[in-house]
Amino acid sequence: MNPQLQILIALQDIISLIREVKDPSQKRALGKMGFKLTNLEALEQTKQELESQLSPVIRSQYARASKRYGRIVAPVINGICYGCFVKIPSAIDTAEDRNQTLYRCENCGMFLFWVEK
Repeated sequence: MNPQLQILIALQDIISLIREVKDPSQKRALGKMGFKLTNLEALEQTKQELESQLSPVIRSQYARASKRYGRIVAPVINGICYGCFVKIPSAIDTAEDRNQTLYRCENCGMFLFWVEK
């Protein structure tokens, strides 16, 4: 898998965790399940470290996508972008290197990764 894509997927997970920690109702619900969500600073620091590992071009695209959608990557399953539910062009969907190359959805602009069947 493309290293930049791996960073983007990790960033999306970290951003989701940060949102959950900041949301009082989520924090309470997760606390009842036994999860301790106390280290917000470490999550923020990890997010900054991951962002610094992105190339400048990808970082600016990531910033725009995260502001617009809140999510930055979307899976492609059976040729459909699960960010906007539009069919991906077959030339891209059938490419051998589809997870080795960084692709963005032509419709919604999210970074794409293919889920293998």
